[in-house]
Amino acid sequence: MPAVTVLIPAHNAAATLAQTLDSLVAQTYRDFDVLIINDASADNTAELALGYRQQLAIEVVTLTENAGVAGALNHGLALIESPYIARLDADDMAFPQRLERQMAFLEANRDIAVCSSAMQMFFDDGKATEVLTKPQHDATIKTALLQYSALSHTASTFRKSFFDDVGVFDTRVDFAEDYDLWTRGALLGKRYTNLPDVLTHYRRHANSVSVQKMQLQYERDLIIKRKYITALLDGDAPDNLAEFFSLMTSFTSQEVAITVVEQSLPLLLKLGRRVPDPALFAEIVSKCIGRHLRNK
Repeated sequence: MPAVTVLIPAHNAAATLAQTLDSLVAQTYRDFDVLIINDASADNTAELALGYRQQLAIEVVTLTENAGVAGALNHGLALIESPYIARLDADDMAFPQRLERQMAFLEANRDIAVCSSAMQMFFDDGKATEVLTKPQHDATIKTALLQYSALSHTASTFRKSFFDDVGVFDTRVDFAEDYDLWTRGALLGKRYTNLPDVLTHYRRHANSVSVQKMQLQYERDLIIKRKYITALLDGDAPDNLAEFFSLMTSFTSQEVAITVVEQSLPLLLKLGRRVPDPALFAEIVSKCIGRHLRNK
């Protein structure tokens, strides 16, 4: 059994999958295999992947009905026995030392359940854009989760025990299944880190998110925030805190924004005593107030 299984969901991914698999062929760490969940593709995704059998220990499982990203990942998780699971999307690429660096960190830090990293963004034409970084330490990550998904899913390597304890992806919150997973793990005391090193290329697609999906993402975002905040408040109703923290919220008027901010203050004071990084929490709250009031 290898130490790591690289789990890749793939739906009609033939145009990009070769670059993804080439990046795995180039890994400096070699004790891994690859599991591709071919999510009812209509193109030659499966055939392309199987063409790498001479270069990678690779298995392709084909689903006859499209399960979506979360569903496909859950199919894969049910099959994996290796102690570590590395995630990679079928249109992204791992830097050669990604697995080596993340495995070394996890082996040296047994308390960390998930290790992610910074990512280099790029477009289909290969042009690189900004580097996406997220908070490095567990306390800052868990506090930042109030506002956004503070780990990069496709750049993450997990202990398998994380899924044994936290459970699999919730298909009801598709388009935000990773954010939901991070908050569930945080509430169970799982510890996280983001390495500052850029270890994954993340492909950005022009017009990749439709208006319909943006609305779904916003709805899922609020659902996840409400659950996370409610748990941090020991079951108290979060009122409008989810909308307050969401980067996608735009209140209809300044009067509404002022009302929400005023009504949120008592709960914000209570929540500030429950988060692991109060200084970051104060910074987030200040920026939220400024953004909501300034934009009106």
